[in-house]
Amino acid sequence: MVLIISLYLSPCLLQQNDGQFTVIQLVGMMRGISAGMKYLSEMNYVHRDLAARNILVNSNLVCKVSDFGLSRYLQDDTSDPSYTSSLGGKIPVRWTAPEAIAYRKFTSASDVWSYGIVMWEVMSFGERPYWDMSNQDVSIIVMLNF
Repeated sequence: MVLIISLYLSPCLLQQNDGQFTVIQLVGMMRGISAGMKYLSEMNYVHRDLAARNILVNSNLVCKVSDFGLSRYLQDDTSDPSYTSSLGGKIPVRWTAPEAIAYRKFTSASDVWSYGIVMWEVMSFGERPYWDMSNQDVSIIVMLNF
């Protein structure tokens, strides 16, 4: 018999609580996210889809990173721990680091870029990154400016 135990976190959306959280609470949420991402990095995993939509938040504002569908294990016995995805696969452009957009190369550093976008999402109460741009325009702007 296989028993699966799952943590239940009640929904708590930033957009539904726009302006109701203090800066201290928001920073606490970001600390929880960073702790989860630090753990993933220490275990040699790259998330590849870190975004506010993939963060579960409980009623105490404790954040848990979720949705590991795009996550990959990074071989730790190489000089360059990275994962290169095949062409044609979809990537979350608005949260993706320039090197991952250009070369499809994902590392813990590209997850740090995504975390920066998540911090912006948290502090803006869930606004969509680059809200006034198409995915193609986001790719161009990110590649040209970084």
